Order: sequence, then structure tokens, then C-alpha cells
Amino acid sequence: MENTLFEHTIKFNEKTYRAVWERKSTRWLRFATALVVGLLMLFWSYTLLLGVLVLILCFLQLVSPGFLKKSLRLGFQGHKYLHQPLKYSVSVEYLWVEGETINAKASWSLLVTWQIIRDWLILSASGIPQVYLPIPDMKRSGVYDKVLDLAKKNGKEFK
Repeated sequence: MENTLFEHTIKFNEKTYRAVWERKSTRWLRFATALVVGLLMLFWSYTLLLGVLVLILCFLQLVSPGFLKKSLRLGFQGHKYLHQPLKYSVSVEYLWVEGETINAKASWSLLVTWQIIRDWLILSASGIPQVYLPIPDMKRSGVYDKVLDLAKKNGKEFK
């Protein structure tokens, strides 16, 4: 293609895909403190409702990783293009995804959001699948700062 700044080929499997998106485990000290405070609040009539609310939030925090794993699994299974080797590429003008059954390209002006999760720069543009770029490989190639500048200039950071 045109003057490619960086390209990377990867074939995701479900485990690799989940590893990109899963968050770190629950902070147990904070969770235990909230649980104890919630239980203590149940003993006073003035704080009873607040205690119930804190316990409900603790329960949701406890079960939410299971919901996340299921949604990631369904997301991976639903995106058939992820089951083949994909080449993710960026140039000064475009970002694109190429595979056996997909060839999608977008101008940087169509970039909506970008985010850094662990060692991945993930670019989300209108009309194409997300572009996954490994940060360590881009740093070794010396293009990480340039690609990140393009992302910052054309899209918003997703937090």
C-alpha cells in the first residue's frame, strides 16, 4: 500500500482476545472495606438503606467479571473476521485491516476513538473494524510517537 508506518499481523484466538480486553482483578482491600462498612451500616436505622446500597454494589462488583468474560466470548465468536490472520496497518494518511475475507481502509479523519489497554493501541474508526497495534513493536520500530500523535490529532481518547 502507501507509505506504511507500521504493520502487524496477528491471528486472535479467544484467549488472546480476552487478554486484551479483560481488566485487572478486583482490589480486594477496597472491596473488603466496603463490605464491612456496608454490614456495619445495617445496624443503625439511619444508615440501613445506605448499607443495603453498598452491599448491592459489592455484589455487582463481585459478579461483573463473569458478565465481562461472557460478553467478550460472545463478541469474539460474533466477529468472524477475528478468526483469521489479520494485518493491521497504519500510514500517515490511512489505517486499515486486511485478511482473507476482509479489506477495510479508513482515513485518519474517520478515527473516532483511540485507547491504550495494556500493551495495545486500539484505534476505532467509522466503517472499519478496530485496529489493534502492539505498542512494544511500534516502539522498537520507532513509530509509536508518530502513530500516537496521529491518533491524538484525529480522535478522542476513550477512557
